[in-house]
Amino acid sequence: MNDFATNGAAVAQAIDRLMIAEVYNRYALALDEQDLAMLAEVFADDVKFKCGIPGVPYREGIKANQDRLVERHRQLRFRERHLTTHPVIRTLDEGRAQVSAEVVIISSDDGAAPHIEAMGRYDDVLEKRGGRWVFVERAFVPDT
Repeated sequence: MNDFATNGAAVAQAIDRLMIAEVYNRYALALDEQDLAMLAEVFADDVKFKCGIPGVPYREGIKANQDRLVERHRQLRFRERHLTTHPVIRTLDEGRAQVSAEVVIISSDDGAAPHIEAMGRYDDVLEKRGGRWVFVERAFVPDT
């Protein structure tokens, strides 16, 4: 293999890593701002979401995730911030990545002081579809 091919592959992988990091940034902003269009951009239509918090149902598909977000915010008056940090790309192979990231969800109920609502880890699978990276599987593993 020549240097150009080796360097080209390294550059392509570096670009993919940056694109994956951007998915995490856009996800947090979309969720906090309740921006359903941006949220749809970071998830595959057929995404599978499993939450380790008791009482939160398994959901499949972007529509189910958006519906839960809208309903949750409609029922309660509060503000959230999702701080997703330390994304670690565990595997990155030909359009598919396994990534883990720490998350802290800070909530403020209708003017009250902010408090930590949940914290834990996301274990995700992302795929490159149509030239962009999207979540295809997401599992939230809460700290106990």
